[in-house]
Amino acid sequence: MIDAIVLAGGGREAGLPPGLPNKAFIEIAGRPLVGHVVEALRRAQGVGRIAAVGPPELRSALPQDVTLVPDAGEVMDNVARAVEMLRASSMTLAVASDLPLLSPPAIEEFLAVCATHRADFFYPIVPKDAVTSRFPTVSKTYVTVAEGTFTGGSVMLFNAQVVDRVRPFVERIISARKKPWLMAQMFGWAIVMKFFSGTLSIDEVVTRATEIVGIAVKPVIVPRPELALDVDVGKPENLEAIRQELERRRAYGQA
Repeated sequence: MIDAIVLAGGGREAGLPPGLPNKAFIEIAGRPLVGHVVEALRRAQGVGRIAAVGPPELRSALPQDVTLVPDAGEVMDNVARAVEMLRASSMTLAVASDLPLLSPPAIEEFLAVCATHRADFFYPIVPKDAVTSRFPTVSKTYVTVAEGTFTGGSVMLFNAQVVDRVRPFVERIISARKKPWLMAQMFGWAIVMKFFSGTLSIDEVVTRATEIVGIAVKPVIVPRPELALDVDVGKPENLEAIRQELERRRAYGQA
């Protein structure tokens, strides 16, 4: 059994309804976003203890068997704090709180794919076709590499024993994701130019990232849009598609 961390911290975003600490508290289909994520994790095979990181108000939205971890601010600070509080020492799952379509089968498939590889850090990438075939109206950012066109998931599986080593890399990736010159400093211009030409392969990314971090990192292809379809308050078309899917699940007893 692996431990799971739900990241429900951070401040208010523009466009949030009054009175909500952050978007994890947005209610959709009768439940806050974080509640949908926690419920999926509780029902997924292979997931054991669950901790949620967020403000004090989060306690009322969580089942009693979910540990509340005080929000430390930055994403990796919250991950590190939750790892420490759980005393996690093996593979640990971290999930964003704004993935209300997350389902037990999607979680289980991601974990199953990861289990076929040896690495300390896994990250799901979802093929564009898998997203648009089920949700043609949603807007996502896609990246083209040699193997195809993908969007990144809001989930990661990592070895808790190396969280301190991977932390600076993840923080730099978050800061540099829209700044090519910072990416070049990390990966080198040759990698960046191949990326922008669409000829960069996943294996090349893995090799370079492993060299930088010093641990084995592995993006894995998982055709599950539930891993990537997050709630963006600035994209009402996405929120409407998510709402319709949740209402459909509830109508068929799948929620």
